[in-house]
Amino acid sequence: MDSSNDLDTEEPAFLKIDKAYTPFLLKAIEAVKRTNWVNSYDLNRVHISMRKDRYQGRDCIVVRFYAADLTNANWMEVTSADIGGAHVYMEAAGRAVLHIAIEH
Repeated sequence: MDSSNDLDTEEPAFLKIDKAYTPFLLKAIEAVKRTNWVNSYDLNRVHISMRKDRYQGRDCIVVRFYAADLTNANWMEVTSADIGGAHVYMEAAGRAVLHIAIEH
């Protein structure tokens, strides 16, 4: 089989994470697994977002795990219990976990 033809018909990636952010995602997953949050929510069935932020005056990356997707259409109806968020704040420079915020 000619591999060049495989590349032409390959579906485009629906998710692509820059290698600079992969360690943050992996560390956040490890950190949230050590919390009680995983007793209430299935980590295999969550929405994940990642963004640059600041925490206590430090540049950080925050990885957020949500049990339900918060959208413009549902933001007025859902509660923090519906969303079930876990937010892992990590130092941007050294990837140390600074804080884990849990919403119930």
